Amino acid sequence: MFLLLVSQVFAHMALKVPCPRYNANGVKCPQIPDGESWDWTQVAPIGSADEVFQPLCKYTKPFKTPSARWKAGETVTVGFQGAAAHSGGHGEFSISYDNGKTFMVLQQELRYMFFGTPTKLTNTPRKLKYSIKLPENLPGSDNAVFAWTWVNASGNREFYMNCVDVQIIGKAGKITGKEITVVNYGPYTQMLPEFYGDYDTGIDIYSNARNITVTGPGNESAFVIMLNPDGAQSEDGKIDEQGNRDSDNDDTDDEGRDGEDNN
Repeated sequence: MFLLLVSQVFAHMALKVPCPRYNANGVKCPQIPDGESWDWTQVAPIGSADEVFQPLCKYTKPFKTPSARWKAGETVTVGFQGAAAHSGGHGEFSISYDNGKTFMVLQQELRYMFFGTPTKLTNTPRKLKYSIKLPENLPGSDNAVFAWTWVNASGNREFYMNCVDVQIIGKAGKITGKEITVVNYGPYTQMLPEFYGDYDTGIDIYSNARNITVTGPGNESAFVIMLNPDGAQSEDGKIDEQGNRDSDNDDTDDEGRDGEDNN
C-alpha cells in the first residue's frame, strides 16, 4: 500500500506553486473547504480517451482564500512536481471568471511541455517552471481560477488539469482569446493519438480553437500600497497565512512571483 501511494504521488505531473486545489504537496496552501480532504494524487490525469475520471479542475469547490494574488500586467511563475513527463506534449495556461465553466488561454506551451526542445522518448522532465506574462488588460476578480492543462506526447491517451484559486488585481472589463482545448477526456471529446516523434500532432486542433470573451468584475482598489517599518513602500501582495499549510520549501515565490524558468 505504501509503495502504491508513493507511485501515485510522484508519477505523472502536477502544478505545485501556486497551490492547486487540495494539493497535499502544494506550497503555502490555503485552508481547505469544510468537508473536503487533501489530495495525494494530484499528478493523476482527470480523464482518458475512453473515460472521464474527475471533473474539469479535479475539484469544483474553491479554497476559502486564494492561493495567489496577481496583478494584471505582471509576470508570474508557476512550478511543477512529478517524474513522468511522457516525452512532452501540448500544454496551456488559462483563466476563468465563472468558477471553471469557461477558460480563456493566457499562454500555450505546445509540443515540448516540460522539455522546451525536441526530446527522445523519456519520462524525465527538464523544465519544471514557466513564466507567464499576464495581459495588461486582464480583468480583475477576487475569485478567478487559473488552470494548467496538458496532453502527453507518449503513453496512454490522457488529459491532465490542475486549477488554482487566484485574485487578479485589475479593472473591470472583458478580454478575448482562445478557448482551452480539451481532448482525450472521455469518448465525447476528440482523441489525440501518441506523437511518435511527430510533435505537430494535434497542432491544428489548438490553432483552430474558437475565440471566446471572458469578463471580470474588477477590484483595482484592492491593490494596497503599505509601508514597511523602515518607511519603504512595498506591495501588499501576500495572502493571510492563517490556516495555510507550507508542505515544502521551494525557490519559487509562494504566489508564483518573480521566479525564473528552469531551462
